[in-house]
Amino acid sequence: MNVKPWSTVRQGVDNSVVTGIQYLLRARGHAVAADGQFGPATAAAVRAFQTGAGLTADAVVGPQTWEALVVTTHSGSTGDAVRAVQQFGLVSSPGLPPLVVDGSYGPLTAERVSELQRQWGLTIDGQAGPETWSFLSTFLPGPRPWGLVKQGARQADNWRVLAAQYLLRAHGSGIVADGVFGPASGAAVEAFQRTLRATEISTTLGQLDWPRLIITVRRGDHGDAVRALQTLLTDLAVDGDFGPLTETKVRDFQGVFLPPADGIVGPITWQALTSPIFD
Repeated sequence: MNVKPWSTVRQGVDNSVVTGIQYLLRARGHAVAADGQFGPATAAAVRAFQTGAGLTADAVVGPQTWEALVVTTHSGSTGDAVRAVQQFGLVSSPGLPPLVVDGSYGPLTAERVSELQRQWGLTIDGQAGPETWSFLSTFLPGPRPWGLVKQGARQADNWRVLAAQYLLRAHGSGIVADGVFGPASGAAVEAFQRTLRATEISTTLGQLDWPRLIITVRRGDHGDAVRALQTLLTDLAVDGDFGPLTETKVRDFQGVFLPPADGIVGPITWQALTSPIFD
């Protein structure tokens, strides 16, 4: 849950996540049309797969079913499990053509998967395994997941690193915000998580952590939470002072992505700032 934000998909849904499920079912030997519509035939195929996998046969694709259904693909893989990945298109910026759904995991598919992994803070290996699929599974209407910050990440590859470090400092950690999420930062994440829960403790900042880590800030505020915000906006001094220039940058961002703009950085704005804008 914290690292893998699996969605739950059931009959009546109609989108690319369903098409992915259908291709994965085909890869597992179940004859079903990959038409993106979760109708009775797909529900029957899901039940049959669940029965064979020793899962509750409820025709609902939740975390346990996803974990069992996913087929890890990588360079050189072929077939319907590759098509399951390719049909998402994986367009990471305007102007790029979507992937061709040809069932061949070549260099372009690996490149697009790697970029998806980079954007969300995942392990960058170019393979579409369970972690990557857990994020693909969320490509549905509604709330999006939070990006990850893993031990070993650097600001140059994951733009959330400095923000995460400053927010941990705002919660009392003594780590240095240096843009390198090393062992000290990982330990700070574990310490923070233990203040929240008794399970899913790790050095990765994920879904259960961000909502409790972020701090609402607005004009007139000072400190590390403001510095965290400033690292996520362009052309700003990271001085911890939420003054007129920081407010203007926040309003500009909100005006484009989260209208109407109010200049207050609460949960919705924090999530937008830490999520890929175009995925």
